[in-house]
Amino acid sequence: MAIDAAATLQDYLALWADPSPDRDLDRLDGLTTESIVFRDPIQEVHGRDGLKALFADSHHSVADSDVRIDGIAWVDQRRAFVKWHYAGTIRRLSLPNWSVTGMSDIRFDERGLIVKHEDHWDLASGLFEHFPLIGGLFRRLRMRLRLKR
Repeated sequence: MAIDAAATLQDYLALWADPSPDRDLDRLDGLTTESIVFRDPIQEVHGRDGLKALFADSHHSVADSDVRIDGIAWVDQRRAFVKWHYAGTIRRLSLPNWSVTGMSDIRFDERGLIVKHEDHWDLASGLFEHFPLIGGLFRRLRMRLRLKR
């Protein structure tokens, strides 16, 4: 029986954006395949249990998190791009007022379950530039690489 991929995506995004520590991560069982792959500029997670652990950890690592979905573009029935904005305080790095805008490439299997979630966002400006030593290096590098007019 086929699952409505659009409804699956909406439910998945709502669960991802929910900052509640007691959100029901077992809902991922009906939204993703057992072998889902999640990838972003920092890490790669394989399997539904790994994704549940990642979602659970996000509550502990980012305080006052706010995820805003800015748009969804469907490529076909088995692939969608999601533009989002994520903000909060990264507890492990004592980084307040952190925010990043990114794009997710979400893929579905023939049943309409999510098989891959790949996030694309700028690690340099989204994270590294917030630190005094390496941040200055990245800002200077960006200035040197800009088009001269």
